[in-house]
Amino acid sequence: MPILDQYGNPIPKEPPGQARGFLPLNDPYRVYPARGLTPERLARILRQADEGDLALQAELFEEMEERDALLFSLLQTRKLAVVGLDWRLEPAGEGRDARRVLRAVEEVFWDLPLEDLMTDLLSAIPQGVSVVAVAWEWDGLLWRPKAFRWVHPGLLVYRAGEDRFYLAAGPGREEAFPYGGAIEHRYRARSGLPTRAGLMRSLAWLYLFKHYALKDWVVFAETYGQPYRIGRYDPAAGEEERRRLEEAVRSLGADAAGVISKDTEIQILEAAKGQGPQVYESLIRLANREMAQAVLGQTLTSSEGDGGSYALAKVHERVRIDLLRADARALAKTLREGLLKPFVAFNFGPELLDLAPYPVPEVEEERDLESRARVLQALQGMGLSIPEAWLREEFGVPAPDPQGPVLTPLLAPQERKERGLVAGQAFVDGLGDRLLEKAPMPGLPALLQAIGEAEGYEDLRRRLLALFPGISFAELAQLLEAALTLSELAGRWAQRQDSGLDG
Repeated sequence: MPILDQYGNPIPKEPPGQARGFLPLNDPYRVYPARGLTPERLARILRQADEGDLALQAELFEEMEERDALLFSLLQTRKLAVVGLDWRLEPAGEGRDARRVLRAVEEVFWDLPLEDLMTDLLSAIPQGVSVVAVAWEWDGLLWRPKAFRWVHPGLLVYRAGEDRFYLAAGPGREEAFPYGGAIEHRYRARSGLPTRAGLMRSLAWLYLFKHYALKDWVVFAETYGQPYRIGRYDPAAGEEERRRLEEAVRSLGADAAGVISKDTEIQILEAAKGQGPQVYESLIRLANREMAQAVLGQTLTSSEGDGGSYALAKVHERVRIDLLRADARALAKTLREGLLKPFVAFNFGPELLDLAPYPVPEVEEERDLESRARVLQALQGMGLSIPEAWLREEFGVPAPDPQGPVLTPLLAPQERKERGLVAGQAFVDGLGDRLLEKAPMPGLPALLQAIGEAEGYEDLRRRLLALFPGISFAELAQLLEAALTLSELAGRWAQRQDSGLDG
C-alpha cells in the first residue's frame, strides 16, 4: 500500500521531473497598492485575500515593510532572533536505520544556506504563509537539495476546500507544488484561514492611519513651519517695484537673499504655534506602540516603550522569549516536514519517512549567574548537599582534564572558612539548640511540644494555660533576650565580613 502525503497523493521514491528544477520566477510586475491607499481600498484588498487571491494583499504587506522603518525593524527582530539561534539535529529513534538516516542528513544539512532559507520561510510571520521552491540534483550517491528560491506570496492562490496553496501559473491556470518541490511555512497569529493569519492583517490599519498623520504633519510643517515674509510697498510704487518686491519675498524662502527698493519693506513674522504637531506626533507614537505590542508582545524592549521598572522589563523580556520559542518550534516542524522528510523519502524510501531527524533550536534564557551562585552558596552553608555534576551543568563549567592545567582554589578545602551571610545564618540556626544545652530549663520541652502540636491560636492558648504553673517565664525571658542579642551580633559580624571591613 503506497504511503500518502498530507493531500492524499502517493509519496514518490525520487523527485518528480518537475521538482528537480522547480524554481518559479517571481512576478516582476508590481501595482504598488500602498500608493494612495485609502480605507475603502484597504478593505477591498483584504476582502479579496479572504477569497483566496493573495496578489494585492501580499504586495501591500511587502510595501508596508519597505516604507515603514519601525515596522521593518520590529519584523527583523522577530526573524533574526530565530535565525541567530544554534540548531542541532536529533535522531528520530534509537535503531540502526535512524542513525544511518541521521548521518546522511547531517552530511547534507549543514552545507545548505540555512540562514537565507530560514529568513525566507519566516516571511510567513507578516504574510501568513511563505513558500520556498526546491530544486533537487543527483550527485551519484544521494538526492540533494540543489537550490532554493522564495516564491512571492502574490503568486499564490489559496483553495479553502483543500486547505492548500497553488502557484498561479497564468490567467486561469494554477499548478500544485509537487512533493518535495517546495517548503511551505505557515504562521498562525490567529485561528481561521491562513490568508488572514499574518501579523500584517492586524498592522494594516495602524499603518494606514499612521501614514495619514505623517503626511498631514509634513504638509503642516511645509505650510506653517517656515516664517511668513510680508512685503510692504508705497502706494505710489510702480508695477516694476511691486514685481521685484514679490520676487524678493519668494526668494527669501530658498535663497535667503533679495534686492528691493529702499522705498519698500519686508517683514518676517514667526510661524504660528499651535497644537497641530503634537496631535500628529501623539497619533504616530500611539500607532508605533501598538505595532510594537503586536509584533513583539510588549514595548519595553523596543524604542517605543515609556519606561518602567527593571522587574517589568524582565517580564516583558520573558514574553519575547516565549515568542522566540514558538517561532523556532514552528520553523523546526516546517523544516522537518518540507525538507528532511522528502530527503529521506527520496534516498531511503517512503517507508522510512518517520525516521527523518528533528531540527532542534537551542533557546536559552539569560540568567543572573552571580545571584544564583550566592543563593546556592547560602543553601550549601545551611546544610544542603548539591551534586557537583548538576552544578557544573548549571553554570557551564566543564570537568577538569586530568592531563591539562587547572586553576587551584585560593584555599585548600580544609582551610576554607564560612564567612558572611553563610556563617551568620548557620550560627543562628544552631543557636537555639546550643542555648538549651548550656542553660536547660524545666518545663521548656513540654512548652515546645505544646507549640508544635497546637492546631490553632485557641488550642495553643488552652495548652499554655495548662502548662503555666510549671514554667519559669522569668528564666524563659532571659533566655530569649540572650538569643536575640547573640543573633544581632552574629548578623553585624556577617555584614562586616561581606563588606570586607573585617580585614
